[in-house]
Amino acid sequence: MLDKPRSADGSFATNALRGAMFRHIPHAFACLALVALTACATEPEIPFDHAAYPGIKTIGVLQPAMSPSPTIWLASDVGQSFGLIGALVDASMQANRDKRFSELMNAQGVKPDAIFLADIHTTLTAHGYSVTDVPEARPSMDLLKTYPKGGADGVDAYLDIAIVNYGYVAAGIGDSTPYRPFVGAHCRLVRASDGAVLMQDMVVYNPVVTAGPQQRAVTISPDPAYTFKDFDTLTGDPPNAMKGMNVGLGDTANSIGTLVQ
Repeated sequence: MLDKPRSADGSFATNALRGAMFRHIPHAFACLALVALTACATEPEIPFDHAAYPGIKTIGVLQPAMSPSPTIWLASDVGQSFGLIGALVDASMQANRDKRFSELMNAQGVKPDAIFLADIHTTLTAHGYSVTDVPEARPSMDLLKTYPKGGADGVDAYLDIAIVNYGYVAAGIGDSTPYRPFVGAHCRLVRASDGAVLMQDMVVYNPVVTAGPQQRAVTISPDPAYTFKDFDTLTGDPPNAMKGMNVGLGDTANSIGTLVQ
């Protein structure tokens, strides 16, 4: 008979618990990413003064940092009262929700990153800019630390965007806390010639944290047309669920465009 893996103290449970913990920790971090947006943001807000920079006519949009898969976040549930075991159960349920929603999204042929990038093009063009895409390798899902210099291809400034998290969020369990779309984004406009930061801000669609740095973020109330009383209702209406997510991304893109007008 094969031996089962044992921990240093000879127990089977410890190894099983440890394995489960490391399998699900990435999903736990994913659902906390919007909190990180507001709790850990230390960069100062820098408003754009268009009159001071009349030469900014062509914006190079760096490929946004954005997960191809959304998060379906239950911000508060019963598992949080049961320590590590409860956290592992919550993380497993989180992973299952994310997986189920992504399957429906793929079946609908929806690509949120492409939709968001198109929305950014639309809003910048509406504000009078010429727009070009600038492919740039990203070492992380945050804003870049350095930028291309020299304004290649006639680019006057680079727009850097990091979508920290997006998808749907419910504040708790019950009809009074339905699922609604949410988006959290950092954005920065950088002059191509010398890397000077011309604009920097945060945009939060459907804020679920009301304290800390989010108080100075640009906040957007969610469209009430896309409200789902529970996860089954959300996944039971894929066309509207996808439309609501896309509306949240579009409104976020429009707010970023307004920041550089």
